[in-house]
Amino acid sequence: MNRLFIPLFLVLQGCSGQSAKDSTAVLPAKPKAKPVYKALDTTVKIGGYEVRIQTPADSIKGDLLLLPGWDFSNRKWCDSSDVCRTALAKGFRVVAPQMSRSIYAKKYFPETRADMAKHPTITWLDTALDLLGKQFGCFKAGKNYVLGLSTGGRGVALICEAKPGFFHAAAALSGDFDQSKMPTDNLSILVYGPYARFANRWQTVDNPVHFADSMKTPIYLGHGLKDRVVPPSQTQQFADVLKKKKHELPVILHLDTNAGHTFRYWRSELPAVWQFFEKH
Repeated sequence: MNRLFIPLFLVLQGCSGQSAKDSTAVLPAKPKAKPVYKALDTTVKIGGYEVRIQTPADSIKGDLLLLPGWDFSNRKWCDSSDVCRTALAKGFRVVAPQMSRSIYAKKYFPETRADMAKHPTITWLDTALDLLGKQFGCFKAGKNYVLGLSTGGRGVALICEAKPGFFHAAAALSGDFDQSKMPTDNLSILVYGPYARFANRWQTVDNPVHFADSMKTPIYLGHGLKDRVVPPSQTQQFADVLKKKKHELPVILHLDTNAGHTFRYWRSELPAVWQFFEKH
């Protein structure tokens, strides 16, 4: 893993909600109109990977970690839905790492194709969140939530299992949670090697179902039954396992009979996701 590095002035902008130049800004003596303050939007680098941070103009009530799907930019969520506008309006800082073509693996293997090994791991994300929190106060202002779609839904489960109690609630839409049930999945093959040779690796490494006992975060799980990219059974199985093993854990499962693997579906789930977050 690359050595962690964050330009101090950028982090002060992103995590304190105040830019480095605020202290020296000179306001007009007689402004013609009341200034309109907008959310601060900045990008920092941690270990060579970008993290976009949007900070609300007013007081910070908490943080929302947004995890993108495979090969989605860290702006895709905001550009394709109102999730960022809503979060900022509610007083939540939005933290969006650039995961690129990551499948949120903990580490890479000799069998991992070279181009896949260039992307961030769940270990990097875990370390990045700790660094932002311990040194700069991110994820310590109030309630912490995490939301992911597609491969990012898998990331939601893995980061919650890696950091028990860190998030107050989570939501995963159209995610995959047990790669061993999809032995021909190309992305998993490119990272873990062929299932026929490394079945144990597929079943026990980076497998949210296998590590379900570690889950302590209330979670909302959604999937469209017309999804042709990720089988809806992935979400159904994960919900069933959590409900069986974690009786006390709040788990909501919503299967949409008419939805596919699209932002139209993911946008439709956001009101229910916010409602779930507000309960926790």
